[in-house]
Amino acid sequence: MKLVVGLFLSLLLSAVPVAADESEIKQLHAHQANGDYESAVLEIIEALKSGELEVALAAADQHLSKFPKSQVGHLLKADILNALTGELSTPGANSSIPADQLKGLTHQLRNRWRHAVQGEAIVHRRFPAALLDMGDHEFVVVADMPDGRLYLYKNNNGVPELIRDYYMTVGSAGYGKELEGDNKTPIGVYNINRYIEGRALPDLYGKGAFPVNYPNRYDRYLNRTGYGIWLHGTPSDTYARSPWASEGCFVLSNDDLLDIGQYVSAEKRTPVILSDDIEWLTLSDLQQRKRNLLDVIEQWKRDWESLDTQAYIAHYQPQDFNLGKGDYAAWVERKRSVNEEKNFVQVDLDIKSLFAYPGEKDMFIVTYEQRYLSDNFAGQSSKEQLWKRDQQGQWRIIYEG
Repeated sequence: MKLVVGLFLSLLLSAVPVAADESEIKQLHAHQANGDYESAVLEIIEALKSGELEVALAAADQHLSKFPKSQVGHLLKADILNALTGELSTPGANSSIPADQLKGLTHQLRNRWRHAVQGEAIVHRRFPAALLDMGDHEFVVVADMPDGRLYLYKNNNGVPELIRDYYMTVGSAGYGKELEGDNKTPIGVYNINRYIEGRALPDLYGKGAFPVNYPNRYDRYLNRTGYGIWLHGTPSDTYARSPWASEGCFVLSNDDLLDIGQYVSAEKRTPVILSDDIEWLTLSDLQQRKRNLLDVIEQWKRDWESLDTQAYIAHYQPQDFNLGKGDYAAWVERKRSVNEEKNFVQVDLDIKSLFAYPGEKDMFIVTYEQRYLSDNFAGQSSKEQLWKRDQQGQWRIIYEG
């Protein structure tokens, strides 16, 4: 019997590493917002790992009594019953489930299991490299699209604190959206800009939706098209969808959507970082990387205040100036003319957020409140900059506005 179950698990959980310490999985479950669902699924798999089919069956029955719409729960129970008769050879054997749907369910189980065996060692001890400075934001959402996981971080006196993580679905064609209708989820830094109640939506979107501002400025510069990228829930007949199943949105179970809705909002323009490859850093490494980039920004500020126009403009990328929306030569001439009329310039910056930009090598986005004072002008404004390191290793501003 264990041989049959072992074959089943090797196929179901292929390419998933073994946990170094199974107690870590139990600790991880305590962090889940709606951990009962995922913990129960993992409990069933743990029983299967041990060859305890009767225990696994009891766990599956208990899980389905609480979550009758759990498709993975029904799959696991059917396979346990087949294993008890010795007839199970592959996940979903003797099942009438269509091949594509079966593939999606096994993919979901692999993602949940992968997170369990790797999660405690990584996500609760390290930090996404993108979260350099949450600034004034109380919460930031970070999506790990390859692993199908959505993380919610709280700003704890400047240090990101993971308070929730959720199983997540992305586009049916994966991620890296380029064109309208390609069924991919975008990669980039966005903000929640609206909330739509579930009762105003078709059933497909579940209990509600939080649209984000795709395409953003950088997407438009790269000629990316499409619209309607939302964080939303699941249909009423489904608890959780397969990892790749949406038309480009990123999707949570309805329970998890309602839970995250306590923290994110359009009013606060909660940042959403949709990442194709999360780099996990220690806190000291994250803080050092932040200091390095703040030094870059500080040098730009000092060069501006120095009235050395040549040093100041050297921080800007001439090619495709301001993401192709500006005339570099005219801007340089204007800066020279303005500086000639100045005796002093003082610039104060209040950083509102600083994020490494996913999907791009050596690029970051910073927002700040700028207070400008000179002998003939004073003003205050909200600003955003995109910085990218060029081929010579020099950080350049590719957008400012």
